[in-house]
Amino acid sequence: MENLPRRLANSGAVKIRAKLGTISGGRVLDVGTGPGDFIDVLMKTLRDYDNFIGIDISLKDLESARKKFKDQPVTLVEMNAESLEFDDSSFDAVCISYSLHHLGKISLVLSEMLRVLKPGGTFILQEEFRDGQQTEAQKTNMLQHAWDAQIDSLLGTTHNTTFTKQRIKSIITNLQLEKVEIFESTHAVQCLFCDDRFKCEDPKNEERIERSLKEIDDNLQRLKKISDQETRVRLQKTAEKLKERNKEFGNATPSLIFATGRKAN
Repeated sequence: MENLPRRLANSGAVKIRAKLGTISGGRVLDVGTGPGDFIDVLMKTLRDYDNFIGIDISLKDLESARKKFKDQPVTLVEMNAESLEFDDSSFDAVCISYSLHHLGKISLVLSEMLRVLKPGGTFILQEEFRDGQQTEAQKTNMLQHAWDAQIDSLLGTTHNTTFTKQRIKSIITNLQLEKVEIFESTHAVQCLFCDDRFKCEDPKNEERIERSLKEIDDNLQRLKKISDQETRVRLQKTAEKLKERNKEFGNATPSLIFATGRKAN
């Protein structure tokens, strides 16, 4: 692709896009689909596909996705990924993107995904990691994510801190897929299609920082639901430090692991 900012052009996103361009999706299942961002990416990058089914336990996110994919071959279903309501070997491809750290029972969900995947079908996994050579702006994002995760956990929602690169690779290895390919990238594939890709090249872009600060303020409102005052005060102090860090270093999405493999016949 042409007309890309330097860091994005030099990231692994271009290679990942090329890999996706070799895959015939067929019937695709997207687990933890949220607002459907990864389905949108696959529509733009897969060599071809028949249709998509996206599942999530969040009705709010599914409603957003339904608006996005109106009149397109996408079915969106409220469903618990720990017990997929599909027959064995009923999908040509299954995928999960940026959702591993939201799972309470990772092995169970991945086992279910493998169950519904046809032999020879494609498994796609994408997840950001917290270690390695990350910029200060990326570290800001990870610290803010860890703070978000603490609040979610206190309010009863499963939300783990960002995984290490090695843990993600171990999860991929345990799937026992064939023809596994693993990519690392500072940017996601969706960045290649984003209208704001040049703005995001600068992690201290004013709009980006304002958006990040608003996210912190929104979460501060959620702190009111936490009964323990000591915990609230501690998290409020962390929020102020995060705001200062955003202003000093900016904010950028952490690097990621992208992997594909095939289920054994």
